[in-house]
Amino acid sequence: MDEDTFEKRYLGILKTLGRLAGIWPDQNKLVKYILWIILYSEIVTSVLVQITRIIHVKTVNVFIDHLPLIGTCLVFALKQGNYVLNATKYKLLLKSMYRDWTMDRSDDEIAIMSKYAKRGTILAMFYIVNVTFCSILFLQLPWTTRLLAWLQHSNTTPMIFVIPGYYFADEHEIFYLIQLHGSLGIIFVAIVNMACDSSFTIVVQHACGLLAVTGYRFKHAIESYSYDIKNSEQWVKHNERVRFSIIAHQRAIGYVQQIEDTHATYLFLCIGIVICSFSITLVKVATMDVCLDFYKYVSFLLIQLIHLFYLTIQGQFVENVCDQLYNKIYEALWYNTNVKTQLLYVLALRRMLTPPRLTAGGLIDMNMESFSEVVKLSVSYYTVIR
Repeated sequence: MDEDTFEKRYLGILKTLGRLAGIWPDQNKLVKYILWIILYSEIVTSVLVQITRIIHVKTVNVFIDHLPLIGTCLVFALKQGNYVLNATKYKLLLKSMYRDWTMDRSDDEIAIMSKYAKRGTILAMFYIVNVTFCSILFLQLPWTTRLLAWLQHSNTTPMIFVIPGYYFADEHEIFYLIQLHGSLGIIFVAIVNMACDSSFTIVVQHACGLLAVTGYRFKHAIESYSYDIKNSEQWVKHNERVRFSIIAHQRAIGYVQQIEDTHATYLFLCIGIVICSFSITLVKVATMDVCLDFYKYVSFLLIQLIHLFYLTIQGQFVENVCDQLYNKIYEALWYNTNVKTQLLYVLALRRMLTPPRLTAGGLIDMNMESFSEVVKLSVSYYTVIR
């Protein structure tokens, strides 16, 4: 499969979002710079008006209200900045993916890689739909409030904003400008989150595909009659299959390490911010009365939970396929071959005793155990703050 066919089949939505977020490697540089200016102008001004409101009002409640929103803006900067600063590494990840698909492979190997590529696309679409839905819930609150006030013929229209801030002007006069500014901030954050997290998913699932192909090669490299082979040509073919298995193993491990090198620091900082934001939002939801604003914070809490789950589950996928790889190496008929080949299999098994892992900063393993621990930590912060 050539590069263009692969992009159209598996990377269509990712490429579109990547271009909108200004992180796609082959994008026109002038367009990228313009997008960066627009995105960061919106996010920086959103943070400034929130900080200004905190300083102007000077209450603890307002401070707590804005911390999760400011944290979301920081996560935006981390994600977009990570792919901008690591543009060369990200491009290398994509180019390596293209090269893996252009190699000559058996139909079974192509089927395995297609399975994981499709799973990456499905996971990305699932995440995109969830982020879009939650963003719509977040954006609709001010307009729903005004619509209800109009239907009830209320003389006073509630002033609820997408992102509250202090704009040094009469909020009634510039109400629609404030709403536009806040809405653009949410839309830009959603686009960057969808682009960056979808990119992370696609490359991780490709790594899972490489590990699965490695397991397939090791399991089928040795035939049941290998020990009785007398023909030198048959020995050459046998050794070639074993050699290809080892090369595939090294390639898969190397690709996982490439992913970690590109994302480790960003994931560590991102998880730290999400823990703080999630804890504060949880306190806010648990202590406020049920009203329209309540649903806004519930949707925001849901976004944070989905975001955290989506990132950590990618590492769990890698762990699962590594366990499968170990089992396939062990289940292969390596005992039917010569001592030297048996030693190669033993070394491969030994290597998988310390399998490649996706970690956040080398400190936090990205898996479901970490997800549950992070949620527990956030809830414990909630009980302390309450």
